Amino acid sequence: MSVLLGASPAALAHPHGWVDMSVEGVFDDQGNLTALRQRWRMDPFYSQVVMEEMATVKDGTSMAQRLDALGLEIRNNLATQHNLTNITLDGQPVAQGDVTDTNTDYRDDRLVYEFVLPLSTPQRLAGHTLSYRIFDPTYYIEMVHEANEDGSQPLPDALTLDHPPAGCTTRIVKATPDPQKVMEAAMLDKGENGEPNLGRFFAETGEITCPA
Repeated sequence: MSVLLGASPAALAHPHGWVDMSVEGVFDDQGNLTALRQRWRMDPFYSQVVMEEMATVKDGTSMAQRLDALGLEIRNNLATQHNLTNITLDGQPVAQGDVTDTNTDYRDDRLVYEFVLPLSTPQRLAGHTLSYRIFDPTYYIEMVHEANEDGSQPLPDALTLDHPPAGCTTRIVKATPDPQKVMEAAMLDKGENGEPNLGRFFAETGEITCPA
């Protein structure tokens, strides 16, 4: 998390910092999916640490300017990790474009990072399913869709669609990690790394399906 989002390494415990996220599939006038608009709400402890660090900066900038600079740092770091987002169409990889429209804010004691992740080529979904998984490979951060209080059900706005063709539907599929992977992650200390891409075993899957 420190590498990706700019926090002090001592501020975080492995692997249970978390991000609550929501995603909106953006369609163009031709009915093609063009982007995934994402909002990430950082956990309160991480948010507090970052805000306290930024409050100590004495360079004449406003807090709004510091938040903007943080957003650029996050964007640049995430770009080296495919924005922590894996996208497929009927199981085949979908290439990403460059992130646009970033915004960083502090609301309700949470740092909020918003951005638009374009697809490199707009995708016609008629008769197809586009799937995505958003996860930190190291599993320093648990990334989950916005859910009800006990986490059992995603909220209705956790995955939405902007101007979709008629009949398109969405679904969020919970992760079902092998108990051995759960134990492996739980036993990792802050300074340890698990197997490469450990986070994929804990990633929820968002699906957007449109009728033929």
